[in-house]
Formats: sequence, structure tokens, C-alpha cells
Amino acid sequence: MVETRLFGSPARTRTLALIALLEQTYPREIARLGDIPLVSVQRIIANLEREGVIATRIVGANRMVSINPRFYGAADLRALLLKYAKRDSELESRVARLRRRPRQTGSDL
Repeated sequence: MVETRLFGSPARTRTLALIALLEQTYPREIARLGDIPLVSVQRIIANLEREGVIATRIVGANRMVSINPRFYGAADLRALLLKYAKRDSELESRVARLRRRPRQTGSDL
């Protein structure tokens, strides 16, 4: 897939697409799934939060990230990002393989 600079840079665009796909995530997960250095993800998240596009909150030791529901056009932005993510089948398959719920006690890994 050709990297697009839809939101300023390929890393920023991929970060936003991952946030939309995952709905709620954290910087290290974005860095791992997006093949983006963690420092870059943290900088992108700080800028997007300052602009009001995303919202973060601390949960335990993690800083959770999601699209800011109070951002003007949040639903439209999410829809656009999900359409964009469909173009990147590798990214979609990485997200689809994620286990998003805890393992049952006593189950095999």
C-alpha cells in the first residue's frame, strides 16, 4: 500500500486509523501494530490531544487513547478513518488478530 499523508504524515495517519479501528487503545499498542517508534506515537498523541481530536485518560498504569467524542465531526472522522483503514489490509488483519478480552483463569496460552 502506498503511504498517504492524509493527516500530515504517514505515521500520524496510521496512528489515527489505529485509534479508530481499536476504539480505545494505548500508545505502545499503536506503536507495535503500526510499526511506528513509540516516541513518535507519544508525540503524535500529545499533538492530537492538544488539538482536541483525541482524548486520553489514565487507567492503572496505561494512558488510554480514543477519538474525542466532543470533537466537532468525531463520528464523520471515525467513519473516514475506518474507510481509510480498509485500504490497508495488513493493518486490518493485525488488529483482527488481537485478543481484546482477558483469558479465562486456568486456560492454556
